[in-house]
Amino acid sequence: MLDRIALNFAYLPPSHYSEAILALPSTEEKVGEVDAGYNELAPVLSKLLETMQPGGRIKLGNAGEKIVKDAILAGFLVENENQQVSLAFHNSWRSF
Repeated sequence: MLDRIALNFAYLPPSHYSEAILALPSTEEKVGEVDAGYNELAPVLSKLLETMQPGGRIKLGNAGEKIVKDAILAGFLVENENQQVSLAFHNSWRSF
């Protein structure tokens, strides 16, 4: 679905969603499969931000440092599992 959002084939209404859960692969069948899933996420972060209501959340699994930085640059606040915002990278970040 992320590829369709990136190509504008899937319409996401602005300020519509209060919560979204992104299901990216948690295990690899082929080398690099998990990284490929997160690589598809980076180009659509700004589109996802536009579709979220103020205070909305996007939840995903264990985001790596690169995707967390991309999310911050797209305009997200990034929280850890304790719902705390931190400026330092933390492995327990789960929500944008």
